[in-house]
Order: sequence, then C-alpha cells, then structure tokens
Amino acid sequence: MEQDKSKLIMLVDLLEDRQAKQEELQYYEQCLQDLMERMALVRREIKLTESIIHVIKNEKAEVVADFIKKKEESRILDF
Repeated sequence: MEQDKSKLIMLVDLLEDRQAKQEELQYYEQCLQDLMERMALVRREIKLTESIIHVIKNEKAEVVADFIKKKEESRILDF
C-alpha cells in the first residue's frame, strides 16, 4: 500500500513537471516569435538605411561629376 502511494506521488510529480515544462516551452516559443518579428523589422530598417546611403553616394557622385564638368567647361576658351 505504501509503495502504491509512492508511485502515485511520483506520477503526480511527473505530471506537474510536464505541465510546468509545457508552459515554459510555450513562453519561450512566444519569446522566439516576438524576437523573430523584431529581427525582421530591424532587417527592413537596415535595408532602408543602406538604400538611403546608396542614393546619397550616387547623388554625391553626380554632384561631383557635374562640378568637374562645369569646371572643365569654364576652362575651354571660345574663339
């Protein structure tokens, strides 16, 4: 009889442990989902920033090219 009580207590403990682990897993799955969404947002922000940098660099190159062209044109003497 005492052994049956012991088995019953162990089974109850195991069931409680399983429930606690399932809840813990559910919590971590939600945390992971939140992190994945945040990572996706940060990746989009990085791509946007890189696009802006690219546009600025290209615009700067065009401004410099226009400046050089104007300087060269001003050096040409018209007869």
